[in-house]
Amino acid sequence: MSTMKFCRECNNILYPKEDKEQKILLYACRNCDHQEIAENNCVYRNEVHHSVAERTQVLQDVAADPTLPRTKSVKAACATIKKLSSRLALILSSMVST
Repeated sequence: MSTMKFCRECNNILYPKEDKEQKILLYACRNCDHQEIAENNCVYRNEVHHSVAERTQVLQDVAADPTLPRTKSVKAACATIKKLSSRLALILSSMVST
C-alpha cells in the first residue's frame, strides 16, 4: 500500500499524476516542478474490517420487509420443502434471540 509522499524540495504533499506518453504513474508536487516515479501502482486501498456482530446479524422481520422482492410464481412443491423452511425459520429465530 502506498503511503503519503512529500516533496524533497519544498516538503509539500506529492499527488499521483499520470504520464500519458510513457504510460507510467508519477508523484508530482503542485507547488514546484518536482516529480518522482511511483514504485507501486497502488494509489489507494480501501480495507473494510467487519466486527463479528456484523457478520452474524440476522434480521427478524425479513418476511415482512416490503423492500425485498416478492414472487408468487414459485410455490413449494412438496411438504418436505415446507418442513425444511420452517426448521430454518426456527434456527434463524434462535440465532437472533441469543
